[in-house]
Amino acid sequence: MKVLCLALVLGFLGCVTTTEPEEATRSAESELAAATCPGWCRETLPPSAASTLFHGVWAASAEDVFAVGDGGTILRRNNDAWSQMASGTTADLRGVWGTSSSDVWAGGVDGALVHFDGQSWSVVTGPTTDIDSVWASSPSDAWFCGSTTVLHWTGSRFTSTGFGGILLSVSGSGPSDVWVTGESTSTHHWNGSAWTTISANVGTISLMSVLGIANGDTWISDFMPGKETSHWNGTRFTAVKAGAIFNGMSALSSNDVWGAGAAKIAHWNGTAWTLQDVTSLGANLSLWSVATRPGHAWVVGGNGLIAHHTF
Repeated sequence: MKVLCLALVLGFLGCVTTTEPEEATRSAESELAAATCPGWCRETLPPSAASTLFHGVWAASAEDVFAVGDGGTILRRNNDAWSQMASGTTADLRGVWGTSSSDVWAGGVDGALVHFDGQSWSVVTGPTTDIDSVWASSPSDAWFCGSTTVLHWTGSRFTSTGFGGILLSVSGSGPSDVWVTGESTSTHHWNGSAWTTISANVGTISLMSVLGIANGDTWISDFMPGKETSHWNGTRFTAVKAGAIFNGMSALSSNDVWGAGAAKIAHWNGTAWTLQDVTSLGANLSLWSVATRPGHAWVVGGNGLIAHHTF
């Protein structure tokens, strides 16, 4: 937008505002999109990613979002448009997380692990186990889990811890509050110096994801009907009906939590879970991950699905 000031004949200075054609087009497109696609809306992706299975999404900000999927696919949403990045791997990627736009990790099958420094992705050697989930609190405190192993990056090296079962999810609120869970296992908590194992109190050992919001505020999702989530209050887990099985969860606060899985998305408002209408995204959905920033949420899934919701 430009402001033009004109000196008139009598010395009067008048200013008029004009809109550049390109800016006017973008504004009109945004208004049209909001009017024709309320709620959850599919994003337009590069043709090369149209059929990709996306497993992970993480938002550095409302304007900077990363999504990862099969075949080493990494997309970045910047300035309202998605573009494909050179990842340095062809492995199927399962998880992505970062601490800033210049410190992002992505991991996948057979120990595939890549790191983005703000300029390019580079392959990181060391781990050999599958990586299904990534979480980090700082550049010197990054966690990865998959198969039976939890990996911890200290900024200079990896350490590993083994658990039974298949570890699917890692999350936390800080270096002394890290959680992992998965199938045929329980919930394991790192307090900064040692691991403890805690029952999720849902009657199943098929635990799909974990979300650490704050110390004493953690969610687990599971496969038990009527007890699809369980909340940790610092002392014990309490089962909560969600009406959906979540493969991934994300939170803006204790009273603003999102979950996504299969063909459903739900929101926790501090009192109850409410299912969202996602019929606009199509039939036979396969949702795997959700990411949030104030006023925004994204979900990813199969068949090139990335959807965005503003609120």
